[in-house]
Amino acid sequence: MAELIYKAIGDSLTKGVGTFFSKGFVGKYAQHVMDNLHHPIRTEIIGTNKIMSRDLLYQIQDEPIQLRLMTGNIFTITIGGNDLLNANKIFNETLNPMIFEESYYEFKDNMTNIIREIEYIKSFYPSPYFIRLIGLYNPFPQVKYTHYWVNRFNEFLQSFHSNHIKYVHIYTPFLLFGDQLICFDKIHPNRYGYQLIADETARLGFYPFK
Repeated sequence: MAELIYKAIGDSLTKGVGTFFSKGFVGKYAQHVMDNLHHPIRTEIIGTNKIMSRDLLYQIQDEPIQLRLMTGNIFTITIGGNDLLNANKIFNETLNPMIFEESYYEFKDNMTNIIREIEYIKSFYPSPYFIRLIGLYNPFPQVKYTHYWVNRFNEFLQSFHSNHIKYVHIYTPFLLFGDQLICFDKIHPNRYGYQLIADETARLGFYPFK
């Protein structure tokens, strides 16, 4: 295999928002891959700020995007944080707690279809691959009800666990060391937060390549 192809998919975390010079976790994780597998890697970022899971599903159903994803060997996905932020915004306006339940079930449907789409796309280009689902952290730990919903979203992401899909747990370290890991906007990671995401993702290994 001449090179590994890494497709980073998702929201502003995939884009690296919150850092000016270190460019988020994607480059750091790509370096981990090269260091461990001793293969050159070609990285493509397919990320959009502020998108929710329904937007990402719509994106990857677009044929030009599918053609770009088809050749991927490594996929990271960051999605779901904006679903919860949007639900919280609506809750603060309406005080309707069912908003979170509705957001959760919509996220479940969208995420299930996102994984199915990637697996379907890869069936036409059967090269080895794996998927890493980056879990959610809680940028508002002082708001008590947020813990419950972030954990529910994360528990669903964990349910996709298989030989080639793994969930990356970042909730606890961000909860313990959030002030050191969140940037000045109080939502996105800083360079230390992105380094942690890259390190935790690499810690899960590189099967089927190693």
